[in-house]
Amino acid sequence: MRRAERGGKARAGLGSRTAVLDRAGWALLAVLLVVAGLTLPVYWVYLLTTVAITALVARGIGLVTGRAGLISLCQMSFAAIGGWVVSAVALDQPDAPFPLLVLLGGVAAAPIGWLLGLATTRVRGVEFAVVTLGFAAALDLVLRQGSFPGVGSGTPVLPAAPFDDARWYFALAWALLLLLQLTLRAGERSVHGLGWSAVRSSERGAAALGVRVGAAKASAFALGALCSGVAGGLLAGQYGLLTPQVFSPLTSLVTLATAVLCGAALFGGAVLAGVFAVFVPEVLRRLGMPLDVGNALLAIGAFDVLRRGNGGIVEQLRARLEERAFARSRRSCEWPALERTDDAPQGADAAHGGSVSAAPDDPDARERANGASPLLAVRNLTVSYGGTVALNGVDLTVRAGEVHALIGPNGAGKSTLIDVVTGFTGSASGEVQLDGIDLDGRSARVRSRRGIRRTFQHVRAPETLTVGEYLRLAAGGRAAGMRDPGAPMLRAERSQAVRAFLGLPGDRVPIRLMDAGSRRVLEVAGALVSAPRVALLDEPAAGLGAAESRALAERIREIPERFGCAVLLVEHDIEFVRATASRVTVLDDGRVIGSGPVAEVLSAPKVIAAYLGTERSA
Repeated sequence: MRRAERGGKARAGLGSRTAVLDRAGWALLAVLLVVAGLTLPVYWVYLLTTVAITALVARGIGLVTGRAGLISLCQMSFAAIGGWVVSAVALDQPDAPFPLLVLLGGVAAAPIGWLLGLATTRVRGVEFAVVTLGFAAALDLVLRQGSFPGVGSGTPVLPAAPFDDARWYFALAWALLLLLQLTLRAGERSVHGLGWSAVRSSERGAAALGVRVGAAKASAFALGALCSGVAGGLLAGQYGLLTPQVFSPLTSLVTLATAVLCGAALFGGAVLAGVFAVFVPEVLRRLGMPLDVGNALLAIGAFDVLRRGNGGIVEQLRARLEERAFARSRRSCEWPALERTDDAPQGADAAHGGSVSAAPDDPDARERANGASPLLAVRNLTVSYGGTVALNGVDLTVRAGEVHALIGPNGAGKSTLIDVVTGFTGSASGEVQLDGIDLDGRSARVRSRRGIRRTFQHVRAPETLTVGEYLRLAAGGRAAGMRDPGAPMLRAERSQAVRAFLGLPGDRVPIRLMDAGSRRVLEVAGALVSAPRVALLDEPAAGLGAAESRALAERIREIPERFGCAVLLVEHDIEFVRATASRVTVLDDGRVIGSGPVAEVLSAPKVIAAYLGTERSA
């Protein structure tokens, strides 16, 4: 029996434990809210209402910063936009349903967030934070000059009944928080939402999976602005009269620090951020201490979270629970892994130092490959960086139904060639064609969706995703072979086939709990589930043990026949190349020094001198 079959109970156990914890948490929250809203004094109900409003802002930050990796310093500015809109409409239409006005405030803030996210698509890291801080400062200046509606005349916003009652307002704030949480949760689980985590992990990796990086950033920013806009509308009804000090850039900074400290990418973290933001000042006030002490403590805590890099309080708690469930699952049932098939050829192992079995010499298969039309064609490819020539007139052809290896010493230009083929390097001359169609000027995402998928030398699978989420994301960026009306069913079937083929763990296993070698195998699976025409695998066996490396070699050799996908394999392990490829191209100093059948090329003196460094024959 194969390990993938024996791992079923373990996968089910891990999934059921996390589901039970989720349901228990939601049930406990519902009970606490009902009891608090009905029994607590009005003052404490008011404070808990503020907790929900602050949690809305924190949840938006959790999406923008925690999921998409964008450091936003202007979330309270979006709240100011929502508050301004609600104040203006409420004063003009005092009998309008107040919940609709609050939602209108969120809807008004969302497109501004979208535009800001779209305008800063190519801005990253600290530069992005500076841009958002500039937006916050500019809006703060405008608000200080013009103020909020009703302030000049002293006319407050008065929510229409029944929300003029504190307990009803408490119910409204928490209901909107839960509604937006359900919306965000659905969005995060969609293929588009999974792209947020991919963008945070690596924009190059996300583009290689077919993710629209710019659209992913803009949509995350828009939804974060929606949450803050709703929060600002609720503040308008709670305060009556708004002032710019409520939405200052400093408030945005403190709210960001609190959200990071608590782990607001999760709903529990957002609620905890609301509790900290409301009750830390309350405790300090009762102790007679300066309120700025609370801001300093929150900032120090956020700094420590960022320094450790393991998430906020609730994220760490969730991670520990998952790790324990994962450990119990592995103890209770053997975990699936790559292993050699029973009918794998064994005879060549001794001849190659016990490493891997050489690919069988099938004359019929070789004849079919030689007669196949070129699938991926690279002609006269030249790439220069300043005065350094990385590739010089390189020609390479990958035929349909073959595994073609690309080898060479470090610095030979292998990674550069893959970057050019997959659209990550634009400064190149020459031609790259797929099925005779020129790909010049096509972006990495477009090439991915047309059927060119790749893995990277350094693992880029997002740690915040699970195995199932990663495969859904990879399959969601459809390749050429997945565009028929039955594509959803085909994707599901293909995903199951790929999972069994490569011995992957269950859908609910977090990627961060997998070792580096297993993540490489997962990235190979991600390339295959999209039904590509050609998969470019960059050192897929790195980090694997000897047994797993032998098994992966067998799997890669079978990919063309099983999945109708040609393979361009970059690998340093010559025995791995012997076991998988039918043809090989050798690069040295940016030039092709050999190309053809594996045995013939690897025995060439020029190749031995440049790459193997020995006089042994093939």
